Amino acid sequence: MVTQNLSTTAQEIFPENRLRKSFIIQNEDGAINIFIKFVKAGFGTAVSATDHDHRIGPGGSLAVNTDTDGIQSIQDRVTGIAASGTPLISFFETEDVRR
Repeated sequence: MVTQNLSTTAQEIFPENRLRKSFIIQNEDGAINIFIKFVKAGFGTAVSATDHDHRIGPGGSLAVNTDTDGIQSIQDRVTGIAASGTPLISFFETEDVRR
């Protein structure tokens, strides 16, 4: 798994990827919420505490895959922002194609 700190400035977690089959994002912080948004290409990072698709609470995670969630939600860009501070997140993605 890869780790990175989010901040109160929106940032990309995953770029758009037409080969993506699944991904998981875990909020490793014990106190801070993070907010996640699926963003179509060309629409910037566009995520905030009031404009997001998912809130991941402290210690929580979000797992998405094509079998249960559809292709569109998997392949778009995924952006995130922290409610405060710089919480650590861990994440990884899978693809159908071996590179």
